[in-house]
Amino acid sequence: MRTLALALLLGPVLALAQERPEEAEMFGSTAAPASQPPPPEGLIKKDQEDPLKIGGQVYLRGQAAWYEHQSAGDGPLSTPNLVDLFLDARPNDRVRAFALARTSWNPTGGGSAGPFQDLLGALGATAAPSTQPRAVLDQLWLNFDVDRKVFVTAGKQHVKWGVGKFWNPTDYLHPTKRDPLAVFDARTGTTMIRAHVPWEKYGWNFYGIGLLEDASGAAQPVDTVGRVGGGARAELVLGPAELGLDAVVQKGNHPRFGVDLSAGVWELDLYSELAVRTQTDVGRWKEVDASAGLNQRYARIGNDGFEPQLVVGGSWTRQYGKDQDTFTLGLEYFWNGYGYDDPHIYPFLLVGAPAWNGKPPTAGDTAASDYLTFRDPRAFTSFYLGRHYLGAYAMLPQPGSWNDTTFTLSVLGNVTDKSFVVRLDHSVLVNTYLRVETFVSVNGGAKGGEFRLGLDLDPQLVVKGAGTDPDIYFPAQGSTLSVPAPVMSAGVAVRVSL
Repeated sequence: MRTLALALLLGPVLALAQERPEEAEMFGSTAAPASQPPPPEGLIKKDQEDPLKIGGQVYLRGQAAWYEHQSAGDGPLSTPNLVDLFLDARPNDRVRAFALARTSWNPTGGGSAGPFQDLLGALGATAAPSTQPRAVLDQLWLNFDVDRKVFVTAGKQHVKWGVGKFWNPTDYLHPTKRDPLAVFDARTGTTMIRAHVPWEKYGWNFYGIGLLEDASGAAQPVDTVGRVGGGARAELVLGPAELGLDAVVQKGNHPRFGVDLSAGVWELDLYSELAVRTQTDVGRWKEVDASAGLNQRYARIGNDGFEPQLVVGGSWTRQYGKDQDTFTLGLEYFWNGYGYDDPHIYPFLLVGAPAWNGKPPTAGDTAASDYLTFRDPRAFTSFYLGRHYLGAYAMLPQPGSWNDTTFTLSVLGNVTDKSFVVRLDHSVLVNTYLRVETFVSVNGGAKGGEFRLGLDLDPQLVVKGAGTDPDIYFPAQGSTLSVPAPVMSAGVAVRVSL
C-alpha cells in the first residue's frame, strides 16, 4: 500500500517513467545478496549475457500558468524538455557500475510555469532564461560487496530516508527539498560512500554514510578531511511495524536526527516521520518595524534550538468491481517547527533575505546593494514556509476496462495562511510505448498565502539588472513592483523509454 500511495503522490508521471535504481538494486537483495536485481525499465537489451545495458528516456513537456488580472494570452509558457541516458554495467553478480546523464533544454526560454518559480523572474531577480541545452550528471556510482556481507556504493547516488509522501523532512541526503507539485523530480544525486550491512535473521538493515557534499545545500565545498560528513541509519522490523533511526553530522552544520515508523493497521497503512535538528540550514527572521521599508522591516533571529518537524499520515486502498479494480485514499499532516506564522514575511524571504549575518543597512548606505546581492535562495522554500500543512489525495489506477489509464487528484494546503492548491493528473499509455500525461491545478484560499502569493513591493526596493546575484538597491524614489497572484496552471507531456 505504501508503494501505491507513493506512486500516486509523485504522480502517474513518475510511476510509469524509467525508474532510478531502488536501494535493493544499489546494494543487492538482502534476501539473496549474491543475486542481482533486474535492470531498470526501458533498457536496450542486446542479449541476456551482455554485461552492459544502455537505456534512458525522452520527455517532452509543455505547461503554462495564469495569474490574476492577466489576459490568457499573457500567461507564461514553458517547455522544459529533457533526455536521460544511462549505462548499467554488471560484469558479474558482485560488481556493478551505473551512470546517468541528463540533458535539458527549454526552447521557449520560459520558467517552470509554477505558482512560485515565475515570481523572481517577473521581478528580474533571476538570470535571463536560456534556450541552450544544459547537461548535468544525475548519478555515477560503483557498487560491490565485501565477502558478501557488506555492500558498498561509492559515488553520486540517490538515497531517500523517511516515509513521508508529500513532506519528507528527514530526507537529509538530498540538500534540496522535493517539490510535491513538480511533474518530474529533477534533483540530482548526492556524492557519498555508503556501506550497507543486512541482518537477514531479523530482516534488519544498517547503513553507514561518508558524505562528500554539504548537507545544508549551501554549496560549500567539502575540500578538507574534516569537512567530510558522517551518517548512519538503522531499519528495524518489529512485528507488523518498521522503525527507522538516522543521524547526520558534518563540520559547519549542526547535527540532525530522524525517526520514522510505519505499520499496517486493519486496512490502513499508517506512517509517521520526525525530524529533529539543533539549527536550521538558513537564517530565520522576525518583524521589528512594520512601518519600515522591506529592507529594514525584518531582523535575523537565532536559529538554534531543537524544533521538531513531524509528518503523520495514512492511506486506505479498497477493491471494487471486478478485475482487481482498486482506489486509494490518503491523508497527511505536516507540523513544521521552523515555519512562520505570518505570511506577510513571504515577499522578504523570496526577494530579500540575505545569506549573511550582517545587520540590514539603511537606505542611504552606499553598500546597500550588498545587502540583497547575496540573497539566500533557500530562505523561500515552498511547502516548508508555514507552521501547519495538510495534504489529501485519491488515486484511481486502471479503472474498469481502461487498463492503461490512471487518474490522480491531490489537494495540498498551508493551514497556517489558509491557502491551497488542487491538482488533477491523468496518464494514459498509447501505441504500446508512448505515455501521454496531462495535468491541471487551481490555486485558492487567502490572497498573500503561500499558494496565492502575489507581490506589491514598496518603492524602497528596486531590482536592477539581472543575474543569479542581481544588484538590488534602495533609491530615494522608485516604482512599486507588483506581481499578481497565481490562479491556475496546466500542462501536457509525452514520454518514451528507450
